[in-house]
Amino acid sequence: MKTVLSILICFIISLSALPVQAEFSFSSTEPESKPTIAVLVGGQGAIRSNEKAMKIIQEKLEEKFPKAKFNLVTDSKLVQDALIFAEDEEVTDISQIKKGQLAKFGKERNFDYVISLILGMGHGRSGMNFWALNYDIDVDLQAKVVDVATAQYIYRQNIMGHGKSSAGIGMPSSVNAFAKATQACMETFCKEVNISPIKPVVPETAQ
Repeated sequence: MKTVLSILICFIISLSALPVQAEFSFSSTEPESKPTIAVLVGGQGAIRSNEKAMKIIQEKLEEKFPKAKFNLVTDSKLVQDALIFAEDEEVTDISQIKKGQLAKFGKERNFDYVISLILGMGHGRSGMNFWALNYDIDVDLQAKVVDVATAQYIYRQNIMGHGKSSAGIGMPSSVNAFAKATQACMETFCKEVNISPIKPVVPETAQ
């Protein structure tokens, strides 16, 4: 039970660590032409305190989904909504959340797509070559992208990324190695995911 609660707390802390990308307003009287994407980020261990990794995630998302074409939502209001939703849905391990629940979360908040990125840290390995000490680590990114209107995945993969840090003097940085592994995961994710900049039309049966 302690492990489950720890994972959920890490998820909420990770969300609050993301910088604000969009304070999305639902009060506009003009039709919104850009799709709105909500991003939930979570993980275990170092993800809750690794600012470099969190910054990389945000930067890669901003590059993939620029403001001119998308509304990218990672703000503080989303943190509160995610916490309440997880409680209502009795979700204690965010990595086990189902596509139908992600679609429900998005529909209740007028999002077009919901992205869930859950990072799991593998076993770190220390070593030494002729020049320096090394620290290697693997990161497993559980990536889910749900189309809210259809409640179906448009992307679902577990992506592996490797990171390495070296130091000729002193100790190599596990923080840097984790950040590099996260970057590798995000580069793969952004390369493979395709979301149209045209706001989807919600089917009448889904309204």
